[in-house]
Amino acid sequence: MDNSAELRDVPEGATVDINRYRKLISDFINLRRYQTALFWAEKVTVMSKYETMDVYWYAQCLFHLKEYHRAAYVLRLHKLEKTNLLCHCLTLESLYEAKEFQEAIDIINSVDSYFMLQSNDDIIESSEVFATITFLKGKILDALDKRSLATEAFMQTLQTSVFFSEALDYLTQHEMLMASEERSLMDSLPIAHQCSDSDAKILKILYESKLKKYYDKINTHFLPGRLITSNLSIVQSLKKTKKENLYTTFNTAKNTDTIRSPYVLLQSTNKATPIASKTSQGKTSIKTEKESLQSMFCDVQKLSLKDCLFQLTQSIDLLVAKAEKCFYNCNYNHCLKILNEIFKRDPYHTQSLSIQIGCLYEQKETNKLFYVAHKLVDLYPEQAISWYAVGSYYDLIGKSDSARRYLSKSTTLDRFYSPAWLAYGHSFAKENEHDQAMAAYFKATQLMRGCHLPLLYIGVECGLTKNLELAENFFEQALSIAPMDVSVLHELAVIKYEYEFYKNAEEVFRVTMDVVKRVAEWNNEVFSTRWEPLLNNLGHCCRKNKKYTEALEFHRQALVLRPQNAATYTAIGLVQAIMGNLIEAVEAFHKSLALRRNEIFTTTILKYVIEELMEESLVSDAYADASTTFASNTSTKLSDSEKSPLATPLYGLTGRASDLDVVDVLTTPMVYENYDISMDD
Repeated sequence: MDNSAELRDVPEGATVDINRYRKLISDFINLRRYQTALFWAEKVTVMSKYETMDVYWYAQCLFHLKEYHRAAYVLRLHKLEKTNLLCHCLTLESLYEAKEFQEAIDIINSVDSYFMLQSNDDIIESSEVFATITFLKGKILDALDKRSLATEAFMQTLQTSVFFSEALDYLTQHEMLMASEERSLMDSLPIAHQCSDSDAKILKILYESKLKKYYDKINTHFLPGRLITSNLSIVQSLKKTKKENLYTTFNTAKNTDTIRSPYVLLQSTNKATPIASKTSQGKTSIKTEKESLQSMFCDVQKLSLKDCLFQLTQSIDLLVAKAEKCFYNCNYNHCLKILNEIFKRDPYHTQSLSIQIGCLYEQKETNKLFYVAHKLVDLYPEQAISWYAVGSYYDLIGKSDSARRYLSKSTTLDRFYSPAWLAYGHSFAKENEHDQAMAAYFKATQLMRGCHLPLLYIGVECGLTKNLELAENFFEQALSIAPMDVSVLHELAVIKYEYEFYKNAEEVFRVTMDVVKRVAEWNNEVFSTRWEPLLNNLGHCCRKNKKYTEALEFHRQALVLRPQNAATYTAIGLVQAIMGNLIEAVEAFHKSLALRRNEIFTTTILKYVIEELMEESLVSDAYADASTTFASNTSTKLSDSEKSPLATPLYGLTGRASDLDVVDVLTTPMVYENYDISMDD
């Protein structure tokens, strides 16, 4: 179309207020009318002869419309990814969303960040921009399966800007650091340099709530005079863990194998004098942008630190931290109460939903879990958590094939979603498919370097396949991550039992019991029914170590936690039989068979006990007949040599030695020690 006529009709000296259009674009973006904003952004970009910030807002509109390839192309067309920090960030994020990871890392390696810092227009603080660049680099490296380098990048992000909470979320939620490394990271953050004292207090409370919960408040000084140094040397080695120095210099070279901190670089940069833009129009645009941002927060409020800290206790993140702690302590009812408070304010909080799914699964709430899964699939069909909930439901109702299908879909949608990998392994483990279960757990170990659970489950599977040495190795690796985790200690004690190191097993079981009780007391909680196997297993160890009274007491405590447990009644009956209390043993075996009728071990041992009772009855009757006959014939006291030989078995039944071989076989109660009960899960 020929516009020459329109150009001739334009009066001389007429002007256009281009800032009016820029404000219009900003307003439409704030109103989420991105298509309209894009229309005017493209026009302003052309009219301003491709001014840097106009191109940036043009690409920003494309990004909001999920036109990631177009956004990256527009910025790279004008080579702004190499000259402007904001454009550099937007280019990286566009390529990341477009899954062009290699192109993104190539741009990072080809750009001198220090040079761009000198030309920064200072709309946003340079530390936040640098932190964003480092964070995006970490996400890109993680997508390229360079997880160790990604971890370093996220840590350097926090070093650059301690307020960059997204980096900490990525480290903690993806289990990229061990508990000791998380503590080292928190100690090394330059909070004092970047925050006031009040801000530092708030920041520490919020960040520490995101750290691992199962490691918190469990120390060896809680254990009353009992350490497990002989069996758990790995615990002692943890004390020698070296802290890594996180203060390094940011590397702007092309090598991706090293990541340096820009913190020192930023301190040496004079941000008081912003670098001018390329044109006067761009400078006006930047000033307008800064003034509009500052006007939004011109009314400064000073709040009391004490009031702020009190109000923060109702923050969703802190409530989630409390719920997580209850979940790890197996206090599922209290955990669900906290989650219900959260859902009143945010019913679709993703992290809370993950915890809720775990609680409902543990409590076998099939109807509620079905409702949650159905709601998530309707609302978020493209998110991994939705299909994780569906898979958990099918696994709970015993449909393993369907569970695996949906859990596999969850891992496909988000291959870093570790709960789905663990649940996928559980679905195989329930059907004794140990190889497939361990394959899923090994995948989880790659994704959850800082979490002990995959190693714990691999060790359990090795133990079930009687590969005891390998199982013990995995448990020790798990202990290096969570030194006093009760689940790992319990399973390690089971391995000691399988090795027939009964004294060592008993010691580790007792330490586990102490830790569980101390944690319950610390949190003002009751002893959870989840630990019923621990009491039973401790009873088995005491029986093996000939502490029959203690063994009986532990089994009875287990019976209080879970009254209708056939295995516990069988264990009680076995101890009673060894102690010679045959009638009580028979009663316990009958109660066990009433709950589980086809238990072969209980039926077999009951048969032997009844036979012994019959022999005891015959001996007693014979002794009574002999005594009656003798009393009717004479009233003279017999000498020891004249006593009836039938009197000797009577002493044998009470535990005294007998000279008759046949009596030894019939009356020695220790014959039941040849029988054993498998350790509880």
